[in-house]
Amino acid sequence: MVKSMKPGKQRKAHFNAAMHEKRKRLSARLQLEKPDSRFDGVRTVTVRVGDTVKVVRGDLSNGGKRHGGKRNAEPLTGSVIRIDSNKGRLYIEGAKASKSDNKEEAVPVNASNVVVVRLDETDKYRVQQLTGNRS
Repeated sequence: MVKSMKPGKQRKAHFNAAMHEKRKRLSARLQLEKPDSRFDGVRTVTVRVGDTVKVVRGDLSNGGKRHGGKRNAEPLTGSVIRIDSNKGRLYIEGAKASKSDNKEEAVPVNASNVVVVRLDETDKYRVQQLTGNRS
């Protein structure tokens, strides 16, 4: 990022960043359901459409009472269906809220509030980059 320590300059650089830089900031911790030795040493990955994520922080992590769910329920786990790079938000399958006219609407989730539990391995180049030599 910027070498300045001033918070105002950091915020300005964040909001005025190019789209390819904003896209790379949408990364999340990698905590696979089934441990895979190929990804040993990989801590974070850039989230892509098709990855399965689990919400660990925020309202959807414990049932989503705010969005009509039950308290102390299981955290929301679902596939990423859309990514908004400009706002830094993910749209996850099952993260919905009802509007006042009883229509369902997708709820965006910040990428820092999720962990990746299963990678979409259809892109062989991505898997090759993650499993390559990291010494």
